[in-house]
Amino acid sequence: GGGCGRGGPPPPRLGSRGGAIWRLLEMWRCTWGGSDNRVRRAKHAGSWYDDDPSELRAEVQRLLGAEYAEGATKNPSLKAVIAPHAGLRFSGSVAARVYACLDATAIRRIFLLGPSHHTYIAGCGIPGEAVTAYATPLGDLPLDVDTLAELRRSGAFSALPMSVDEAEHSIEMQLPFLAEILNSPLNGGSPAMLVPLLVGQVGPEEEAKYGRLLAPYLQEEGNLFVISSDFCHWGAQFGYTRVGRPELAETYRDGPYAENASIEGLDREGMSFISKQDPDGFRRYLARDANTICGRHPILVLLEMLRSSRSDLQVDFVKYAQSSALPGMGPPTKSSVSYACACLAPMFVPPVSPIKR
Repeated sequence: GGGCGRGGPPPPRLGSRGGAIWRLLEMWRCTWGGSDNRVRRAKHAGSWYDDDPSELRAEVQRLLGAEYAEGATKNPSLKAVIAPHAGLRFSGSVAARVYACLDATAIRRIFLLGPSHHTYIAGCGIPGEAVTAYATPLGDLPLDVDTLAELRRSGAFSALPMSVDEAEHSIEMQLPFLAEILNSPLNGGSPAMLVPLLVGQVGPEEEAKYGRLLAPYLQEEGNLFVISSDFCHWGAQFGYTRVGRPELAETYRDGPYAENASIEGLDREGMSFISKQDPDGFRRYLARDANTICGRHPILVLLEMLRSSRSDLQVDFVKYAQSSALPGMGPPTKSSVSYACACLAPMFVPPVSPIKR
């Protein structure tokens, strides 16, 4: 369980009163509100995460609070993150580690790059011109329609049919955290807007092309990139059982199962190429080991952005977990999905100059 497409988590609280009310409001909006073409619905609410707003808010706040308690601090210099996209009960604690570092007051625009799990997409897709917001149980998040129009004019992006957009979970699974952080009264209601990009089955030349196209946005102040990806999908359920070097394991050196360290070794090798900002090395690693990293194309677009912009960003992986190591889960031989998250920020942040009086 805990993976992409197959083996997703069961519904957490389909019978909750708040969730039922939210679903009725969504049905009314789509049937009578005339906004079904303008607002992407939260189609995975009620299955991959709670659709009851109060329950979901409490869960997201609990996950973030645990990371703050472990020492995570808001970083206004943060430029990009890599975060997993499984059900909250599987990967939420890993995703929370990077979201706890977001400073909403420093963000104006969030680019969300996720893989397409269910539909073939040539190149990259963006929401259609009519779409203006993404819905969540914690409130709608507005799209940056001007930036999307700018990308549309480049001719490099196709329009996503709403059915394809709503069926895909890789971007939606980032939204509960973003909605809680951006819509929170504690943050003064951040004006940040979303720029969702669904990355298709692109090759090295296209990854480099999109990297060059998006690099100026990475360098622009107030922009944050969220790269959505799980890591290894391992075991009989996924038809993948290659192993890496267990001596590279840091989190699961001692199990709970013998396979956990070998799976982690496989992931850590790939993570090292990402940390070194080496897209060519990462591609060779994928070709050699065929690690089932579902967001490999969005990650490679990020690495090509970094190469094109000659950035001074440092890539730090800050948390790692596997679904098979969670309480109550069976051994990896049947199914195990890895989750890793990373923060990208400048290697050197100049000190704030004193205010001249």
